[in-house]
Amino acid sequence: MGKNLLILIEVIVLLSLSSCTHDGRDKNAIVIPGSDLEYYGRVSPQGWMAYPGTRMKLEWNGACDLSIAFYDSLPKAEELGDCVYVVIDQQETRKWQFMPGGNLYEKSFGEGPHTFEVIKLTESQVGMLRVDSVVISNVGDQVAIGKPSYSYERTIEFIGNSITCGYGNEITTNTAGFHAINENVMKTYGSRVAEHYKAGAYFTAYSGRGLVRNYDGSEIGLLPDFYDRWIADDSTTRIAEGGYLPVDLLVVNIGTNDMNSEVTTGKSLDSLLFVNKYVDFLCHLRKIHPSAPMICAVGPMLNDDYPAGARFLSRCRNYVRQAINLTRQKGDTLVYYHEYLPQTEPFGEDYHPSAGTHAQMAESLIQCIDSLRIFQ
Repeated sequence: MGKNLLILIEVIVLLSLSSCTHDGRDKNAIVIPGSDLEYYGRVSPQGWMAYPGTRMKLEWNGACDLSIAFYDSLPKAEELGDCVYVVIDQQETRKWQFMPGGNLYEKSFGEGPHTFEVIKLTESQVGMLRVDSVVISNVGDQVAIGKPSYSYERTIEFIGNSITCGYGNEITTNTAGFHAINENVMKTYGSRVAEHYKAGAYFTAYSGRGLVRNYDGSEIGLLPDFYDRWIADDSTTRIAEGGYLPVDLLVVNIGTNDMNSEVTTGKSLDSLLFVNKYVDFLCHLRKIHPSAPMICAVGPMLNDDYPAGARFLSRCRNYVRQAINLTRQKGDTLVYYHEYLPQTEPFGEDYHPSAGTHAQMAESLIQCIDSLRIFQ
């Protein structure tokens, strides 16, 4: 964790909602449904925050006690729940890992303007986060609830897999297995690039998922499947036409899991299928985002040395370039290629890029964007 990160201990009261009541709440208490809060990112119409980097914000003026009831789902029994940043008054940032089920945040605030923001650091496989309600009580002479807004000069969408999610980027010990506490989307190349351009960032990403084949060799829940969903693992949450979030640039970083599925399955990847599916996916993105440039990247976890003789990097580079060329032949000239350098030690969890490698990736991508004059 960064030097400026304070562990959320003193001011967070973490309790099971089943043991909490609001008996004795003053009559002037203000109750705000979770659905009335301000959200940012791919948040479902019901207020579920599943994708990494999704956010919610509350704004008010005046002294009060704040109580927020959260609920966190948990698909994996061996893990604790989602990790979030809690940002208070745009200055103090603290990290909090939810327990499965109900969680309660409580804090007293003095006079003055205040903001309270939650940023989801972990991905869909960890869980979905929902704000059930907000209670503002023990108000001072006057409390005014504001209407916060997320306004950015531009927006970038980062589409990908575990690399884009920030899998294991908060440690450098090669610890085996996934641990939610070590994943932080705010320390990824995507967040750094967005910050550089003063842009908002959407992260449509999921660890282990591929274009035609996932890391484990399965062919369900592929990236083109969940791209059209508010919640990646729920096929009933398909986004209606016109409901996609507008963006000014798309960065697509896929192929790593498809290539590595050869190791897990022992079966060769169908290169023709991969290229054709890549072209189909780019065409689908173009229909949704008619004028946004698209950068197709090859990630830093591929190289030509492992496994011996497989030449994963050279092959993936060739496949992605073929897909770009075929897309351009269809008349789409706003599609570009970018390649990250293969990563070096120290590695993050399960040999994923560390926060330091993500910083290098960000510099590389910024140079690419500037060279293409996308934001000039």
